[in-house]
Amino acid sequence: MWIGSTASTAGDQLAAVALSLLVFERTQSAAWTALTWSLTLFPPLISGPLLGWVADRFPRRTVMVTTAWSQAVLMAAMAIPGMPLWAMIVLLVVVLAISSPYLAAQEASLPHVLPAKRYDDGVALFGTSVDIAQMAGLAAAGFLVARTNPGVALAINAVTFAVLAILVQTSVKHRPAADPLGRKKKDDEPRGALTLMVSEPRLRTLLGVRLLAGLAMVPEGLAVPLAASLNAVWAVGLILAIEPAANVLGVALLFRLVRDPAKRERLIGPLAILSLAPLIMFAFNPNLTWTIVLLVIAGIGGAYHTPARSAWMRLLPDQYRGRAYGIGRAALRSSQGGGMALAGVVAHSIGSVTATIAGAGGIGLLLATQATIAWRRARGRNDTKAVAI
Repeated sequence: MWIGSTASTAGDQLAAVALSLLVFERTQSAAWTALTWSLTLFPPLISGPLLGWVADRFPRRTVMVTTAWSQAVLMAAMAIPGMPLWAMIVLLVVVLAISSPYLAAQEASLPHVLPAKRYDDGVALFGTSVDIAQMAGLAAAGFLVARTNPGVALAINAVTFAVLAILVQTSVKHRPAADPLGRKKKDDEPRGALTLMVSEPRLRTLLGVRLLAGLAMVPEGLAVPLAASLNAVWAVGLILAIEPAANVLGVALLFRLVRDPAKRERLIGPLAILSLAPLIMFAFNPNLTWTIVLLVIAGIGGAYHTPARSAWMRLLPDQYRGRAYGIGRAALRSSQGGGMALAGVVAHSIGSVTATIAGAGGIGLLLATQATIAWRRARGRNDTKAVAI
């Protein structure tokens, strides 16, 4: 699962760059190119909540293998020479949409696949590998597409999906569906995953603290105007790379220095605060050096997402994990995209990029402090209890 997921993530970056370049070559339109790139973000927002149930109602290995083979076939079709552009875009939307049940099934399977004592380490490895694979895929995409053609990159991505399907089929144990079709609900069970997520204090607080990413990622959304304000347009790529790179460093430090999962959970709140507090310093219009330092510190603080992610999934009853993951992922993506879009509007309105970033940091600090208090209270009340189902 880990090897295949890492390879397919890198392949996805190759495909996204290749298709964008292909669209630009055929249309010579920056608008159509940007629209194509944006399509890589929107389908999961819809398919996550709508298709997450598939990972609960059917055996999760079957879901992963079926979706991976489907993606391989669709991506191979996109690589066929002469494929109409509109057809390629439609196929891309379908590929991205059916990734949601795969990811939900994968995430829900990890508590069963990994030993209980190594679950948190496994989640950290998965998350870190995805960050590295994304950076490596994007770095390799330009070189590969320039030296060959976009169709080769699309074909490579199709191969990675096929490899993923084979690895999951041969290495993951078959397990019955967690919540099969026709299962009778007990009277005291929640009516749905969303009800459980908002009614259970720990789950609600963990989701809320993760949604603070929408404020923490404001500097990324304003990377271009921020670099321009520093008279260092060349640094746009550097600013964009800081968040994932610093996050990888933060996760490595957190899991190296704090081995006890319970202690890492207690640090979720303080690290969330650390991921936002440095942004307030942008009110003083820092130079490029200090901008990098502040963003690195904030990125390291973002390591809290890893223990929050593992704690959230561990608290969820197995039969709700697929649906809850689909809803949670869509909410997280929406907060990130919405936060960056809103920041752009605010920065344009007030005429200051740094003031916008500082404002996001101030609001985020208040919300993170409140979430930290709520998380401490929720853990205190339920420290040794499981979710009652």
